[in-house]
Amino acid sequence: MRQNADPPPVASRCRAAIVALAATTVLMSAACASGTSDSATPATRVDAPKNETIAVAASFYPIAEAVTRVGGDRVEVQNLTPPGGGPHDLELQPQQVNDLSEADALFFLSKGFQPQVEKAAAELPDGVRSVDVLEGIDLLPVQDQLEGTQGEVDGEELEGGYDPHVWVDPILQSQIAQRVHDVLVEIDPAGKADYDSRLAAYQAELASLDSEFEAGLATCGSRVIVTSHRAFEYLAKRYDLTQISIAGLSPDEEPDPRTLEAVAAAAQRENVSVVFFEEQVPPDLSETVAREIGARTDALDPVETITQEDLDAGTTYTTVMQANLESLTEGLSCT
Repeated sequence: MRQNADPPPVASRCRAAIVALAATTVLMSAACASGTSDSATPATRVDAPKNETIAVAASFYPIAEAVTRVGGDRVEVQNLTPPGGGPHDLELQPQQVNDLSEADALFFLSKGFQPQVEKAAAELPDGVRSVDVLEGIDLLPVQDQLEGTQGEVDGEELEGGYDPHVWVDPILQSQIAQRVHDVLVEIDPAGKADYDSRLAAYQAELASLDSEFEAGLATCGSRVIVTSHRAFEYLAKRYDLTQISIAGLSPDEEPDPRTLEAVAAAAQRENVSVVFFEEQVPPDLSETVAREIGARTDALDPVETITQEDLDAGTTYTTVMQANLESLTEGLSCT
């Protein structure tokens, strides 16, 4: 009778297998339900633990650096402008547009600075934060080119005739970082302490940079910077300088005689001994201008086109701006 009451070994094994299979099926069903229940989670982060990182896109380098410095490990940053590329020439690829629709936030400049980015921002799903970092910043009008020079000035212009290059002012770059911080905290409240700490460190670095500019440009033989790229008006206003932009000085062609004559006259009138070009301008053009106007040339970098090689070598917003300060203090005979 006892033997009839106990199931045979084979039956016992089958029953155990059925129970295990049923348990596995329940676990798999629960896992699938968990993976699909949160419709607000971007597709790029389905496999990541909840709140591990948030996906953020930045339209070009200065903004991308601010997001990276404030966000740290909690943020995955995509710079839409490839290293070394000009932000105003950006043409978004289909994959980039698709990635934007799955991000948590997009930070960009409005008013026509990067038209394709603005168009993409206007078409983002409701779950993606679209953040214009120009909001709250007092924009400056674009300055006229040097009288007597011929051709186009190398430099971008916003809708309404405003200058977009707010980031070359360390104080305004700090303001952009603050805006980034506030949005990241809204998206990821659990990371607030981390974001607060990182913002404080970055803003302290920018405040120190501002102090370096204040001290370095306090007493100079000239307070006029003659530039081939109309990109330094915000920096000039911050540190009591005057920017004169030259038309007809581009990387693609040599200036005409009338332009050279006007530049030479301005250099003499304003006690200018240096004409500032971008790093990308060929040396032979710089040497031609210097020879013709009796001045020398140096480089100022608008922090727009940092290459991957430079990034790999440790180049940052601060190191670029410190190099700019060195060029300015020497070119303007500051003591």
